[in-house]
Amino acid sequence: MRTADRPDQPRGQVLIIVAFALMGIMAIAAIVVDLGMSWMLRRQEQNAADPAAIAAAAYIEDADTSAMNVAACFYVQENGFFTDDANCLAAFASGDLDVQWPPADGPFGGNLGMVQVVIRAEHASFFGRIFGQDSATVVSGAVAAREETSANTNSLVALNPDQCAAGKTHGNGVITIDPVVNPETGVDYNGGYVHINSDCNPNGTYDNACSNGSGAFKQGGNAGTKIIAPMIYINGTCEQSGGTVVSPVTEGAGITPDPMFGLYGPRQQDYPAGHCPKRVGSMIQYFPVGPTDDLDGCQWNRNSTTVTLTPGVYYGGWDFSGNNVTVKLQPGIYIIAGGGVSIKGSAVLDSIPAVIGGGPNPSTDPARVLIYSTDNTTDPACASSSDARCVQGAIDMTGQASMRLWGLDSGPWKGLLMWQDRRGSDPDAPIKLAGNGALNLAGTIYAPLADVKITGNGAAAGTRLAVQIISYTWDVGGNGNLFMPYDPSQLYQFVQQGLVD
Repeated sequence: MRTADRPDQPRGQVLIIVAFALMGIMAIAAIVVDLGMSWMLRRQEQNAADPAAIAAAAYIEDADTSAMNVAACFYVQENGFFTDDANCLAAFASGDLDVQWPPADGPFGGNLGMVQVVIRAEHASFFGRIFGQDSATVVSGAVAAREETSANTNSLVALNPDQCAAGKTHGNGVITIDPVVNPETGVDYNGGYVHINSDCNPNGTYDNACSNGSGAFKQGGNAGTKIIAPMIYINGTCEQSGGTVVSPVTEGAGITPDPMFGLYGPRQQDYPAGHCPKRVGSMIQYFPVGPTDDLDGCQWNRNSTTVTLTPGVYYGGWDFSGNNVTVKLQPGIYIIAGGGVSIKGSAVLDSIPAVIGGGPNPSTDPARVLIYSTDNTTDPACASSSDARCVQGAIDMTGQASMRLWGLDSGPWKGLLMWQDRRGSDPDAPIKLAGNGALNLAGTIYAPLADVKITGNGAAAGTRLAVQIISYTWDVGGNGNLFMPYDPSQLYQFVQQGLVD
């Protein structure tokens, strides 16, 4: 028999309890999911802010806040933020991207040796909307410091891991790598070393001496040819097939890593189009060549003329030849976007000294320049094209006259003179420098996947190769004595910088 419900018996309590429990569960879900989204966004922001702060800190020494903004924007966009915002202008205006030099507050507030990058972004809420929270703002920041700079202690580095004769000297004279005096201490700098990463060792033994046969380092040339350096470190063995290796040698020395592996070059969109010379009647005039112009870069072969180039992006490259042609470069960065560089015949490559700076003798020292060879990444048609005007090419300066070029003296690429982009479509395109006239070169030549060959007439007045070569392979020599002073003030500066927060 069914018992009748008592009038005072509670009804629906379970439903009420379940309803409140569901609300609690949904609240917890909202917190868990939305906090998870916030954490993911914060991680993405941090991945962007860290390299942006490091890049911006490179300009602390120059006190260049505009360059800090450009550098920070580049790395923030590379990590997916503000990608449709040209130069991050809207992000800067709204405060979603903020570059503070010095940091405005906190433990590093007012420190001129530090820069802070802050990224602010929103993500839509999911369960949080139930409680009136449509979106959540996530803010992340990073602080980076710039400390003292230093140059790599090697003058010649061959990165190839297994090729015989990865480093080679040739010619008829003496190659001398000699550290200069540090003006602050009065003693020679520590450096000027030769390092060969190749493990080429046909004999399987190491005796720290050079002998006939194959080796990772090869001393070639005629009798009387010598190389003199503080030390030659070779992962494999040393071959002496001509001349004499005067330097002390360490075989089986191991490898040295590419010290510039993570370095990125200048972006084409940040620089104006280069201006190429044209003959108009009896006059030489200059016209910009854009990324989509159907031209083969700058070409000039009129004898006994002088042309002057300004910094910028040279789409399609350079092709200069002829007798008594002089090509002068204004100080700055020259991006060779496709086509490479060809300077042949008796052309002279010179650079115009800056009015202020440029070295101890600004009226006579060459201007500071960087020649950077890469692909044309601006013209959409080049993305699927193998046309010479689109793809990375060789740097071939084998004219019979002189060259005067020094690397940059400021900025994130300070000390760099020539650079074959490892991320281009033809990173093994060689760099060839040769001339019967004076070779007054200073700076770092970086071609991590290419061969670099320098041939000079050491007897020419003014010949001075204060260069550092970091390349896949290299070959240095000439018809006379070549002096290669190790002067770290002229070389790429490895900035000791890093995150502090």
